[in-house]
Amino acid sequence: MAVKQNGVLATFTPTVSKYTNRTVESNAAFVSPNEWCMYTCPQSTLVSAKLFISNNTGGALNVDVGIVEQTDIIQLDVVGNQPGSPSNFTAFNWGSGTSSNFATTIKLEHSAVTNGPFQAGETISWTNPALGSSFQSATAIVQYVDASNNILWLRNMSHPLGLKITAFNSNTAVDATFTGGTSGASASAGPSHAGTQGTTGWSGNLRYYDAYNGQLYLQNREFKNNINYEFLYANDANENRVQNNNNLNRSLGRIWRPVAANQTTYSASSGAQTTVTTIIDSQGNECIVSSVSHAAPEQYIAQDLQVADNSLQEISGIVLGEYQSVYVKSTGAVTFSLVGFEESAETLS
Repeated sequence: MAVKQNGVLATFTPTVSKYTNRTVESNAAFVSPNEWCMYTCPQSTLVSAKLFISNNTGGALNVDVGIVEQTDIIQLDVVGNQPGSPSNFTAFNWGSGTSSNFATTIKLEHSAVTNGPFQAGETISWTNPALGSSFQSATAIVQYVDASNNILWLRNMSHPLGLKITAFNSNTAVDATFTGGTSGASASAGPSHAGTQGTTGWSGNLRYYDAYNGQLYLQNREFKNNINYEFLYANDANENRVQNNNNLNRSLGRIWRPVAANQTTYSASSGAQTTVTTIIDSQGNECIVSSVSHAAPEQYIAQDLQVADNSLQEISGIVLGEYQSVYVKSTGAVTFSLVGFEESAETLS
């Protein structure tokens, strides 16, 4: 097996290392988180590594380390608050675990459809002047069609603010027409169409739906560590930012827009409003989200591990298969360094 990457695979320092995304305000520019999926094993790859944790902060700090397969864990609200008030979460269904399974909270409430209906899986397009020349020509993929209520659930939106439709450099809402690339269906949203609105929302591949606990393990499309999750499952060349052992390029260009229990809904009549995040299942149930986390109890290999000041802690024996990630967390500026090697591995055929 040929070695793909050697040495330092990733680095991260909580409260110091930064990420950004396309919704971060220009006067803020960056976010310095306490936690991060610092490295993801690429497709068709096996990784063997050690994690070094260095503390020179002036005091002892606790750290969490896990091996995870998601960026966000979406916890549904109690079943009594869900559609139909079922007895448990098995009433809801999401296909999960493959490259063709997705989940989304992006919701478009539109006008009556002409030349319809829209089709699940097709790409729709529209123009959003607010996004400037680079992103004005917006696209998304239809995940679910609620034709009776004039609602489309979308994924893989080309810009997270694609449904905040206003004039350029203005908060004045304007109309937009959404056109299906396969069906030829069209519908509109904006001030000329009462009751229309859209959300920022999130989408991505669904690694697993835990029907025992009502949890969705999402591989967030708006995430980038050594892997660009926008191209997850595409192929090795697209997923990897570099193939030449450039750890700086792998580690420092971080992108993340974490899923949250609340999202922003934009309507022409009410402007921007904070609303509870909801997520659509494969049967058309609009389920309420109560909270979001990033590692489950079963995924930790170290939790509340104390690292003394002026000391180095080592966690050895880390082995990762494709799309498994090293997750780290601390409230202070300890430095995590993942050192190891990647090798090509066989995949199912």
